[in-house]
Order: sequence, then structure tokens, then C-alpha cells
Amino acid sequence: MSGVAIVTGGTRGIGWAVGKHLRDEGWQVVAADLAPGETEGGGSGIAYREMDVCDREQVSSTLAAVVEQHGGLDLLVNNAGITRHRPLVDLTWEDWSAVVDVNLNGVFNCLQAAGRIMIERGSGVIVNMASVAAERGAAGRAPYATTKAAIVGLTRSAAVEWAPHGVRVNAVGPGYVATGVLTAAIAAGTLDPAEVLQRIPAGRLADPDEIGAMVSFLASPGAAYVNGQVLYVDGGFLADYGVNVKR
Repeated sequence: MSGVAIVTGGTRGIGWAVGKHLRDEGWQVVAADLAPGETEGGGSGIAYREMDVCDREQVSSTLAAVVEQHGGLDLLVNNAGITRHRPLVDLTWEDWSAVVDVNLNGVFNCLQAAGRIMIERGSGVIVNMASVAAERGAAGRAPYATTKAAIVGLTRSAAVEWAPHGVRVNAVGPGYVATGVLTAAIAAGTLDPAEVLQRIPAGRLADPDEIGAMVSFLASPGAAYVNGQVLYVDGGFLADYGVNVKR
């Protein structure tokens, strides 16, 4: 399947990889982000539109403009997200609110705006970006883990409501992915790469393109009966309960 796709937070990291994967499969891709990032200068085959997912009016007008310019909206990838690392007792309200605004309210804004467009036309696919953090407590990352868990609930509710209208809603839950965000966390000392790899049965980080491949699958005819699901791409991270049995 191909068509018109919007990827929020699509100018870097996982969003950029998802956009490139979709582009290579024939999708018209629009990266909606606050900054041009890697789309700057053109030549990537990915269009760019400035959009703040926290601004409801801007989200609605941007999606409407994409529909007008490209003739429709077939896929929304709700990828934009941020995190703040801090122990709960030291977490400021500003940090908590910033993560909730982008990761949850921003996802809702885009989901709702896209849903209205897709319901009217009777078809469409939405893929929300969850995380393994939705299933595991994460010390120092309470706002992130909380919002990702909430995205799972939002995904399932939207899937149930919109299935009769021909709109499917699923989520992808990445594990640890080799992106600039991970590199920055290692450099800042908030993440130990050896400890991370030890927890992943596959023994490696995910390539961002592997996340793109899962999004592409969920948007394809092969996933036409997949709805309301969270598909984790984590190298077995969640399957391992983490206790080694000595023999």
C-alpha cells in the first residue's frame, strides 16, 4: 500500500527513519516537526511542514493543508515525543507537564484531527509510537513511562471506536534503538550501554529502519485485520523477566 503519510517528529531519529522507509515504499511522506532537521535543503523526497503537536489549531490546519496539497491522508505516524530524566521526588511540575503535553496531549491532538479526516473518507491507518517503557517501570523516567502507557490505552480505545468506519489504530513499541537520543543519554551518563545490551536477548540495539519496517507493515494490506494492537520491536527485552538461573 502507498498513499499520503504524515510522520510527527519526522525530521530526526526514529521519525526520520520511519519516513525514509515509507518513502522508499512509494508513500508521499510529510515530516511534521518543530524544526526542519534532516529534511532541510530538500532532496530527501520527504516534504516538511512546521507543526507543534501541542497546538491544536496548528495541528488541524496542518493536516487540512496536507490533504489539500496531496489529495488525502492515508497514514498518520504519531511519533513526536520528549523525555525528562529526574527522580520522582525531584521532578518539577514544568518537566512533568512538558512530557505529558507532547507525549500524550500531542498524540491525542494529532490522533483526533487525523481520525476526523479518515472517518469522513471511510479509511485510514494510524500508528502511535509507544515504548517498552509502557510495560516496565523506569527509574528516573516516570513521565515518559506514564505517557507511553497511556498511549496504549488511547490506541485501543480509538481502534474500537473507529474500526466500523474503516480506520485502524495500532501502536509500535520500540525497545532500545540506535539513535541520537540514546547516544546523548550514554554521553550524559544516564544510561550504561553495557547494562542495556545485557538486558536484550538479541544482544544488540534496534536499527531505526526496523521500526520503520514495522510501521510499514501495519500500514499495509497484510495488516488489514490487525487493529488495537501494540507490536513491540525490542529484541526480546520484554519477554525476558531478567533473572538468570544458574545451572
